[in-house]
Amino acid sequence: MDTIAPLKIAHTRPNVFTVTATAQELSALVAAARMSVAAMEGDPHAPTEALDLLRGVLDDYDRALARLHEQGGRSSRPPQNSS
Repeated sequence: MDTIAPLKIAHTRPNVFTVTATAQELSALVAAARMSVAAMEGDPHAPTEALDLLRGVLDDYDRALARLHEQGGRSSRPPQNSS
């Protein structure tokens, strides 16, 4: 069985993180976020700010994914220098 590199999180700068994840890991996180939105939408006591923030994050994700598909799967960002 192949070993998959664990999810990595780097603190890039204040309030900004870079996440390196497999497609499956990212899929699981996005699915969990979508399930949370659905559950919160059915709860009259759900915090509006949290629901709005989560909807915004998912909208941003959907737009970024659409851009990635438009570019044939290639990122529009220049490669980062790993040194």
